[in-house]
Amino acid sequence: MTRMNDALTDGRRAATPYRPGRGSVMRVLRGARGFTLFELVIVICIVALFSAFLLDRLRLYQEMAEKAAMEQTAGSLRSALHLQMASLIAKGRMQDIEKLAEINPFSLLAERQGNYLGEYDAPPDGELASGSWYYDRQRREVVYLVHLRRHFVSADAAGDRVRYKVAVLYNDQLPPPLAAREVGGLSFREQAPYQWRIQ
Repeated sequence: MTRMNDALTDGRRAATPYRPGRGSVMRVLRGARGFTLFELVIVICIVALFSAFLLDRLRLYQEMAEKAAMEQTAGSLRSALHLQMASLIAKGRMQDIEKLAEINPFSLLAERQGNYLGEYDAPPDGELASGSWYYDRQRREVVYLVHLRRHFVSADAAGDRVRYKVAVLYNDQLPPPLAAREVGGLSFREQAPYQWRIQ
């Protein structure tokens, strides 16, 4: 009987997990060491460098998005002008195509753009929000005010905008006055070369 009790006791001892005493835990904690001040400074510098790199890339992607949005709006205005011209041709009103160069192309869009400010005779410098469009009535130009200009370069005198103008194209077989000028189409192009130097 005592042998059986001893065997049961030994089995219980074997099944019981080892629990270190309080003294052994303190010895383990004393052996663990934390960051030194130098290591902490190195980690902070690495995190700061990665953050600066990521912020720079984010700014670059924002400029790419602005460029794409500006060019998409310009493409929509160009398409609206060509659709209006096709409508006039279909109606036999070729003589009215030249008048499209005198109107605001934004008036041809089905929906008003959220960043379109309106028409101005003399736009006030510095008072218009960047990242917006407006129509200059005196010069008959559509103007986009660039918001993010870090990589933007323009030959325009102001340097912070892109100007578009509607021009009538003619199919001149013979020089005037030998032949009447025949309208060949419309162009909607920038008035000064520009580029975003994004790599």
